[in-house]
Amino acid sequence: MQYKILASDYDNTLMPFGEAKPRPAVVKAVKKLQAAGGKFVLSTGRSYPGIRDKNQLGGIRYDYAITCNGACVVDRQGNVIAEHPLTSEEMYVLVDFCEDYNYPLQFNFRDAYYAYCEYEYLHTGYQMMNSPGLDCVDGEDQDRHLVDMPHAAFAAMPPQEVERFHEKYGYLGLHWMQTGAQNADGYCYYDIVRGGMDKGVGLADLCAQMGLTLADAVAVGDSANDVGMLKAAGLSACMANGTPDAKAAADRIIGDVREDGVAALIEELWFDGPRAEPSGKDFGSAWGNIESAGGSL
Repeated sequence: MQYKILASDYDNTLMPFGEAKPRPAVVKAVKKLQAAGGKFVLSTGRSYPGIRDKNQLGGIRYDYAITCNGACVVDRQGNVIAEHPLTSEEMYVLVDFCEDYNYPLQFNFRDAYYAYCEYEYLHTGYQMMNSPGLDCVDGEDQDRHLVDMPHAAFAAMPPQEVERFHEKYGYLGLHWMQTGAQNADGYCYYDIVRGGMDKGVGLADLCAQMGLTLADAVAVGDSANDVGMLKAAGLSACMANGTPDAKAAADRIIGDVREDGVAALIEELWFDGPRAEPSGKDFGSAWGNIESAGGSL
């Protein structure tokens, strides 16, 4: 078997955004891969608390997870095997900035998402998403970081405010990733990790821990925060519903998420099935609108 692990993005790759769990064909293919000795790696912008609900993957049990856009890698039980947490200075600067302007801010810790600024805004947003495993707790006391440091942050603000942040604190080199289109409040949503962090770093960390090389890994994704992983893996594939930058970074394009593209790729690479190709169907701008709501996960 040429490849040892499959690292897959979550929303719009493993399962269509807005659906409760992966489709049966994908679940069956992932389990078949694992039964044959391959390792399945979930790669996501979420932290471990956002993916530990066993029901949300439709019966799939990942072997490892690259979380927080590469800043933390965990095993199936949530044990950290590689991490790049935020520093105290990086965290305090984010809190000061968001408090000054009342912008929502949460930090992604090992046990939960803690909202340090504007809890009600964030909590209400998660309730509206109705996505398993996603919610935050009120961290108004701002003391959770006294136990350990978060691996990532999530903030909501107008895009021009991000420019203002970089003008003041650009020397920190924090990596801001926009996760959706501007909403009715004028806010965009951003995942924030240390400079240089992406899913490709997480994949490299995992391969090193497993005694493998990146050439042993297949990566599949659909959007901008998958680009580092797609460039790093020995073989990479972008979904037909993927964004232009993700397609450009991938070695090839496979079927749309609603065509069970991941399942077809597994059958091809691990079980000598037919080449996984997109059908050529045009799902149009409607899919792009859905993707903009949560394609970075």
